[in-house]
Amino acid sequence: MSFRPDISFYMPGHNGRVGPGTPLWEMPLSGKHTADSSFQNPCDPFTVGEYFLAAQNFLITDNGEMLCRAVRSLAETDGRIQSLAISLEKHGAFYHPLKITIATQNCSCLHLVLNGAVKEPGLGLIKTEYQLLSSMALTVVPSFIPRVFGAGEVMLHGRKVAFFLGEWFAGFCEFHVTRTPGENQVAVWQDDDTQMVIPWHHAVRIYEKTAYVLTAYYDIHTGHAIYPWHHAAGDFVVATETLQTGDVRLITIRGTAPVVERASDTSASGAHLLSRLLFYFLNLTLRMRVDRLDGTGPMVFLPQIVLDATIKGVLTALNHRANGFLGAGTEEPPVPEDICPVFVDFVKGFSQAQLKDIMENLVDAWHPNPAEAALVRENIYSHCSRIYRVLKNA
Repeated sequence: MSFRPDISFYMPGHNGRVGPGTPLWEMPLSGKHTADSSFQNPCDPFTVGEYFLAAQNFLITDNGEMLCRAVRSLAETDGRIQSLAISLEKHGAFYHPLKITIATQNCSCLHLVLNGAVKEPGLGLIKTEYQLLSSMALTVVPSFIPRVFGAGEVMLHGRKVAFFLGEWFAGFCEFHVTRTPGENQVAVWQDDDTQMVIPWHHAVRIYEKTAYVLTAYYDIHTGHAIYPWHHAAGDFVVATETLQTGDVRLITIRGTAPVVERASDTSASGAHLLSRLLFYFLNLTLRMRVDRLDGTGPMVFLPQIVLDATIKGVLTALNHRANGFLGAGTEEPPVPEDICPVFVDFVKGFSQAQLKDIMENLVDAWHPNPAEAALVRENIYSHCSRIYRVLKNA
């Protein structure tokens, strides 16, 4: 049976379908108009319409087998796909994500994401990210990352477009610090383009869970952590219906690496394990406090309450891993049962000045941009003091 669902295309903020002959269809994918948008010049951008057609060609390849496999996995049904609604959601630094809404005979609708890249570095990254998401899918149970269902390339006017198909976290939205009267607050970017501003005593759960998720995937035996990531990039999303519990997902994994090169020593000794964990922990506490106003504005250093939440999230995740509440039960060797109290005692063995020196060196290894580096260094003394006090009293 041939795969011929009804396929329609949409753009957020635009009512109705987008199709050939409409201004949006002919607009360059970058959103920046040029005098000549033909494809004779290899530097010319793809149009929105061309990108939609490339996505359509990818999705219907092999009679839609990849889509059907995703439906079977997510809905546990063999319902025939009746229609696809393809919406170009945004333009990221690497990908142009498309939201795929699937209507089947046996359920109302399912949502998938189709990440696509049309130029470097996205073309080089997309295969790596797909492999990372695939390989890490079962390392943490319950999972906090999207399932993926296939990847590949299509050619369009002699140019390559790379895609991978994954799970869309319906009901989850980006969040960023935003400027409000009195003090900055956290805003959740809802699907209807409005922002829900939430108080810090609720937002703090989001940051605690973010630290928890990153620590759930941290390789305690090699020091490898998910990296790079950034709040400003919208790498984490939160469920809008359960904001007070901070139900968070990580939607992208661009790489994994030790925080510093010497942490790549895979010695199984307790001292090496704790040293690597210390580098990871201190580095994470700094990165968790850096965002941009509204995602793209000036750099901001988040308040101390975020640091407290980060510490709690890390220690909770370590404790859960040690006691079998996280993971698929396949860690070899297993996480030591006493890792949490042993790590806290290990950190207590450092003076405040020593911790500050370590963090200064971590910032040097981090290579942030000048604005980010200046912001972190301006706050590093008070940041370190707070870590010292919290763990001394733990």
